[in-house]
Amino acid sequence: MAGSRGLLAAVIGMGVLLAVGSLVLVAVLVHRIAHPHPAGSARPVAEAGVAPGGDYGELVLDEPAGTHVTALTRQDAGLLAVALTGGGPDRVLLWDVAHRRILARLVMSRVPAQAVLAP
Repeated sequence: MAGSRGLLAAVIGMGVLLAVGSLVLVAVLVHRIAHPHPAGSARPVAEAGVAPGGDYGELVLDEPAGTHVTALTRQDAGLLAVALTGGGPDRVLLWDVAHRRILARLVMSRVPAQAVLAP
């Protein structure tokens, strides 16, 4: 009889925990729906050390004729990711605007990779 009392107490305790957990989950969902956060407030963005409107001199990318900029994305610390197409294979440049230099160049080859068969 003592064993069944312990089992009954455990089942009741787990039921209470399940009910409390469900109520907490519903309360959190209701709170988040009632008080949404703007998508842009996830983390503060550090401003680059370069003031807008400054004279940076001539900024030139030495790319072949026929090159087109398809996308620009500002990264942290004053970096700019530049997606280029035309004039050869597609490529992405990581450009440090403040120091006027290319930090990295990723070239996407249009040549399909050769399949390697395992022996």
